Amino acid sequence: MNFLDQFRYTFDNLSELSIAKNQDTETKTSYNNPQLKSLLSTSVKVTPEIFPKVAETIDQVFERLKLKNNFNFFITANHLQTQALCAMMPQSSNAEIIITSKMIDLLNGEELQSVIGHEVSHFYYQHSLYPSPNQARTKTEFLNLLHLSRAAEISADRAGFLGSGSLEYSLRSMLKITSGLGDQHLQFNFSAYLNQLRELTEIKGDQTQLYSTHPTFLNRMQALIWFSMSREYHQFFETNKKGVYDLKTVDQKINESIKKVTGNELDVSNKEIIEKALLWGALWIYLGDKKFSKQEQEKFSKRFGNKTTISILGLLNISNMPIIEKKVMTAYAEASTLLKSDREKITKELREIFQGVDEHSEDSKKNFEKLIKTLN
Repeated sequence: MNFLDQFRYTFDNLSELSIAKNQDTETKTSYNNPQLKSLLSTSVKVTPEIFPKVAETIDQVFERLKLKNNFNFFITANHLQTQALCAMMPQSSNAEIIITSKMIDLLNGEELQSVIGHEVSHFYYQHSLYPSPNQARTKTEFLNLLHLSRAAEISADRAGFLGSGSLEYSLRSMLKITSGLGDQHLQFNFSAYLNQLRELTEIKGDQTQLYSTHPTFLNRMQALIWFSMSREYHQFFETNKKGVYDLKTVDQKINESIKKVTGNELDVSNKEIIEKALLWGALWIYLGDKKFSKQEQEKFSKRFGNKTTISILGLLNISNMPIIEKKVMTAYAEASTLLKSDREKITKELREIFQGVDEHSEDSKKNFEKLIKTLN
């Protein structure tokens, strides 16, 4: 286990979603890797003989991260975009990292190390196997996958910082890449840049960022600064400093800071789906014996409100069981796209509801078990 696992951002966790990683049953090797063939034809491979300074920079990153270099690095001509990306085939044991010529020109060696560490970690964490948000079955799943994508970038930024060995150079790298400007134009007063984040949150953020795969550079800078203040970081690297926050607190602060920019639409949407699932789930459990007793109606009203209970009673008067079941299953199909922690909340409350029914009939038990199976 590498120390990168210890410092992975809490919310960078695919298991929170009920979706499998993208897989490819065929293991790709160099001779049938079309990505590698294309790069060898159109870009220049980094070797000590051709790019000695870049090659040395790369070696230093792998030494700091304590990883074996199974990568092919390429520099491609692009004087317009400051980019780097990690391209890998599913199930491959190595990857290609492509860096544009503009990025090489813009960053010094130390700043470039943070970019290299960032891209290497995408391979280490297997982020390329995360499902694309475009594969989402519902809007909620789409938003949760975007949230996961942003979380992956926070993990990778930390690896970039650890790979460069310098918070300052990591932050300088972010500012240069975002602005496209070099040393001659920038003053690296990081607290002044974070004033821009405060200004953004004061005007209630930018809700379009909810649909972005990356957090804003301001959130990412703040996240790195907070990470550098964690007790776990200082303890692991023996800096002789105590740190200010534990890492769990740091991760919560980062998550809340990003929400202040993206808005709370995802939270609101998730809460509505949870409440909808609990409502229909409770009704379905109560109807296991084909009855909705006065006592059960009182419990239902206490949990979901008198107005909702009256509406449900009206629906029961004009509907049959197949119609009710369809509504229940639709709600639970949607709830199955929630985060694992949210699905666990639903499961816990459903179990309490089931334990409180008038009679634990076999049909009520079957209804309860079907809900749990659909949810997970």
